[in-house]
Amino acid sequence: MGIRLVSFLVVSIFLVSGVVSVTGNTKNLTAQDTYVLQTSDIGADLSGKTVGIYESYSPSDPIINESRTALVNMFTWMNASVIEFNTSELLNGVLWACEILAIPEGLGPLIENELTDAGEQAVREWVACGGSYIGVRGSASITVTDSYFEHVNSTFDLGLINGTSIEVTDLPAEVMTNVSINRDCIGPDLSDMPENLSVLFETGRYFVPHQGQNIICIANYTHRNLPAIIAAEYGEGNVFISSPHFEYEENSDRDGTEYMDEYDDPDSEWPLLLTIARWLVDSSPTVANVTEWPSTNTTDTGFQSPHEFIAIGGGLGVVIILAIVIVAKRR
Repeated sequence: MGIRLVSFLVVSIFLVSGVVSVTGNTKNLTAQDTYVLQTSDIGADLSGKTVGIYESYSPSDPIINESRTALVNMFTWMNASVIEFNTSELLNGVLWACEILAIPEGLGPLIENELTDAGEQAVREWVACGGSYIGVRGSASITVTDSYFEHVNSTFDLGLINGTSIEVTDLPAEVMTNVSINRDCIGPDLSDMPENLSVLFETGRYFVPHQGQNIICIANYTHRNLPAIIAAEYGEGNVFISSPHFEYEENSDRDGTEYMDEYDDPDSEWPLLLTIARWLVDSSPTVANVTEWPSTNTTDTGFQSPHEFIAIGGGLGVVIILAIVIVAKRR
């Protein structure tokens, strides 16, 4: 007798205006927080794509909370379906409902500690199969294997890019600075992007690849011509990281936060990020809702496979369907 697989859909179907948390906590965006992407901003949006935003450590910490809020609003502006989730849900396989994973900023060692070794392995497996990772500041640093910061050499375990992230020491700890866009880069088509963008720098880094590691330089710090924003391949998937902040709209309310609004920034990085996000998902295999996947660790919640979370984007919101799979094995 062969293996019989019986699947049935359970109970909880949630429709919300653009953002759903798999824990059941729904974030409702107000009219002021929600913005429609104008066709003049960029060619294509992220309609039909699902972005998973990791809760990270200390959700009440402004460093994390404000960055996460801005990311939610940025991807909502792109017309993506957005899921917010924690470490337990990550280990239970929610990544396999997403095309993109974005992690808010924060202190790299604390982000890694919250992810756990098992969570980092789950991220690596998902990216290797075609997922796209987006990191900013601390969540960018943890993707690079080696670190030189505050005169200390250390390593990060996530290991999506073989290289060294090195502290920028000739800028103030927090300042607006310029980056020069590589409009001729070999990856995303940035030919319509401006030559320079004003960005928020906060005790940041530049990135140096190790021998054998190919990177795509998206933008350099203008004052030193060192890589500030880069992309790379990992397995079948892609990695995009930026040490400067791209999620905040310092001169606009559309990021849903007043954090960093004291800075005068005439530019928006969101059109650049949309171009990058489209390239990330278009240049890698689709991983969301696949029928086969590597096994991942489980927790005591009882879920046994990454595919138990299925995200379906459509219209004004997201439908989250919790599927329970019962397998009768051959005796």
